Amino acid sequence: MYGVKPLEDRFQIGITELWQSLSKEIVHIDLPEVGEVIQKDDLIIAYETIKAVSQISLPFESTVISVNEDLWNDPNIINSDPYNIVMVEGRGDHEGTSLMSASDAVVYYGELIAKERERYAGY
Repeated sequence: MYGVKPLEDRFQIGITELWQSLSKEIVHIDLPEVGEVIQKDDLIIAYETIKAVSQISLPFESTVISVNEDLWNDPNIINSDPYNIVMVEGRGDHEGTSLMSASDAVVYYGELIAKERERYAGY
């Protein structure tokens, strides 16, 4: 549950607050190198939480133009403000890909939360 924010000539990758709250503390992160070309569906970011290891890939080819180097030394900073901390910026043709729109994401997350509430209602 990461977010890709399309901008005019690039995009930014971060995680959602919901994912951060479910994952808890991020303790390690592997970021790509600036200039690296990431093929469609290949791993671009991996991060470890106290619960699991998560991987982020994109449904389009991209080139990394910047990484948040602060995350190398202290990956936990993303936990404090996940919507405003960009993990990676890149360039790539994301038009016509399977990225979820914001309105679709609202529906998806609403359904996910409802299922989880129902699943854990008896606890």
